[in-house]
Amino acid sequence: MFKKVFAAMLAGLFISAPAFAEVKMSGSYFLKGNYRQSAVKAIDDFRYYESDFEVKTSFIVDENTSADVVVEAFDTNWADKGNIAGGEARGAGQNYFEVSKATMTHKFATGTTFNGGIAGDSDSWGTLFGDVADRVYYIKADQALPFGTLTFRTEKYSEGTDGIYNDDKDNDGYLLGLTTEAAGFKLQPALYYSDNQETDVQLSRVMVAAFGNVGAIAIESEFGYEDVSSNTAADEGSTFGAWVDAATNVGGLSINTGLLYSSADDAVSYGVSGELCPMEILGDEVGLDGTTLFRVKVGKSLTEKVAVDFSAAYAFTNKDEADMNPDFTQAPDDKEVSGTDLFDKIYEIDANASYKASDAVTLSTGIAYLDGDLYNKESLPQARIDAYAKIAVAF
Repeated sequence: MFKKVFAAMLAGLFISAPAFAEVKMSGSYFLKGNYRQSAVKAIDDFRYYESDFEVKTSFIVDENTSADVVVEAFDTNWADKGNIAGGEARGAGQNYFEVSKATMTHKFATGTTFNGGIAGDSDSWGTLFGDVADRVYYIKADQALPFGTLTFRTEKYSEGTDGIYNDDKDNDGYLLGLTTEAAGFKLQPALYYSDNQETDVQLSRVMVAAFGNVGAIAIESEFGYEDVSSNTAADEGSTFGAWVDAATNVGGLSINTGLLYSSADDAVSYGVSGELCPMEILGDEVGLDGTTLFRVKVGKSLTEKVAVDFSAAYAFTNKDEADMNPDFTQAPDDKEVSGTDLFDKIYEIDANASYKASDAVTLSTGIAYLDGDLYNKESLPQARIDAYAKIAVAF
């Protein structure tokens, strides 16, 4: 069923494209085998597979107009016993074949560029710091100015429990930003505001991203101030966040250092979100809201086809223990570390190696080691160890 649906969708894309549109396609697929020793002794070691198939299609109508579609096929439920019939995914398994992006772009003669549709990275700006991967409806307008580009973006996160019929329960976001240059740096200041009328939570954020070089050192950074307010919700506060990453090459080694900071005000933390993943585990499966993290990464190309890299990171919470409220329903020995409310300080060491089998195919393997103390200052029951082997193709 999946193959038939996928083929029909691609055929529909080409058939519906106007004859004068230039069509460009690219994509990727990976298959990855994973092993984990959990930090929880009550959970046995386990192994699992994952994969992701992505096809990007651009329909270029002319030099000013284009449309983009991204189709993804995830593995989440394909192999679940309840979702397989005759070797094909059915039921809930089909929910993981989806259009993850559908947008259009048009440049007007006034210097205004319109872009809108459905895409991920809500409230995205500057670096990945603070970005959210959730897909949203959005409309964005970029206006070229003598001193840079002015951007306005409005987003629709959700229509609320009453659907499209009640605007009083919508969750909307708005961004006003400027991209300019000064002293050899690209600067991106912005104002962001979101209003979740259903939960009565308003978020205001001022942020500035900067990209540039200081000698042989490439720097990307983002700084933000965030205020969360509500007339009814208990969690309110003002917080500060920062991400600074510096990269250089010394003696054939690529050296990268990163510093992340997310302050906490009672139970409210600056939103780091899940797009910025400094490590294999930290930032991906273990959240970094309300923490400070320092990371060092060193990479080396051994040959034209073989490369290795090593990373080490140390993180600690900025929250008071009284504000963590981890809501343990089990003893700490039975609770996996999966968020900032569950650790006091923690460290991670990663090692990865890759082999480029061809221009399109890459083999890679790696291991991540995580250990530290829980929120109550007790050591983790045991270290968490993740390992993987992966084959990927790009086309």
